[in-house]
Amino acid sequence: MERHPCPVCGTLIATSSNSCPVCALHGALNFTGTISASSVELGSSTSPLQFEHYEILTRHDGSPFELGRGAMGVTYKGIDINLRCPVALKVINAQFIGEESARRRFVREARAAASVRHPNVASVFHLGMTGNGYFYAMEFVDGKTVRELIEHFNRLEPSLAIEIVNQVAAGLVAVQKQNLVHRDIKPSNIMVSLEDGRLQGVKIIDLGLAKPVNQMAETASMSVPGSFAGTPGYASPEQFSGLGADIRSDLYSLGVTLWEMLTGDLPFKGSVPELMYRHQHATLPRVKLTGLPPSISALLEVLLEKDPAQRFQSPAELIKVTPTVEAAIGSRSRITPDRLRSVAKESIKGQGTTSKSLGMRGSKARRLGWIGGDPYCRDWHTTCGGLVFPLPSSSFAKFRSGFSRKEHRGFTV
Repeated sequence: MERHPCPVCGTLIATSSNSCPVCALHGALNFTGTISASSVELGSSTSPLQFEHYEILTRHDGSPFELGRGAMGVTYKGIDINLRCPVALKVINAQFIGEESARRRFVREARAAASVRHPNVASVFHLGMTGNGYFYAMEFVDGKTVRELIEHFNRLEPSLAIEIVNQVAAGLVAVQKQNLVHRDIKPSNIMVSLEDGRLQGVKIIDLGLAKPVNQMAETASMSVPGSFAGTPGYASPEQFSGLGADIRSDLYSLGVTLWEMLTGDLPFKGSVPELMYRHQHATLPRVKLTGLPPSISALLEVLLEKDPAQRFQSPAELIKVTPTVEAAIGSRSRITPDRLRSVAKESIKGQGTTSKSLGMRGSKARRLGWIGGDPYCRDWHTTCGGLVFPLPSSSFAKFRSGFSRKEHRGFTV
């Protein structure tokens, strides 16, 4: 296909095209007028911030309501103008609009995210085109990221951190069932919903780097020699080494996230080359775990094993061991990494859909009224009551003082 450079920005565009999609998108994103959903007629396509029947909302200064940025696109808070409900819209980066390989990758990303349906994973439900570019609409998650919790509390209570990990692991079970690897589990990609000091739910967001297990390396035009997909501070050793990554890589990243929730800091820090070496070769700085229950230390040791074969082999195994970890916290008893591996391998009689498989003691499950309930049912938040976990009142008061209810927003980067 013959192309010529745009006289304004220089982007190569099809000779048959009368407009440059990059300039069009830049014009939309730099628009400074104030737009609200109520000001747009249904079916209208005149708004520069409208994508089919979705519209990007604006802040008080007229700027688009941006939620986050990723390698492939920018995510905005929007609204379905037909249903009048909030959504998150991810729009492909302007620099990639003219690249067919980038557009194919963006579509693969949307399809991978849409294939996962679980209460602990934010859902993608629409893929559309605008000009020569793509966008997709997904569930808008109201709440705060784990990153924001860490920034305000510094350290989370072990019981709360374990419950967050438990629900993330439940979401990863669904990711694994689709033969995918998330590849970017970290505090900013985990949303929590809190109400009156109680944890109401946890969701994994941003499956932008998710890919099928053992998929071939990215197309050469989209790859940079020596680079990798992920965030260096949370990446597994196999991500750095270039070896094939599977769900155990996500468990390692979840272990780093748990470490940060409990200590307020990462286990390894430094430049990217330093992180590459330390994640692959350095011993864990266990001195940072001083004061934490021994069972927590044992759990972290298993999750952060350099060798994937020495970690839990699936998120379901991690879910199995959390009751043992919690029981050891309560009794102040010691537990070893080998004991946790042994517990993970033990089969649960009756195919394990009891409260223990979710890391809850029987008394808490009885209070919620769903001992024996299926932790993976799609509507367990309503049918089964959801998981409710108390935050320390002093910590929640601090949290409430830092964020007003109006400031709550969802992030899907």
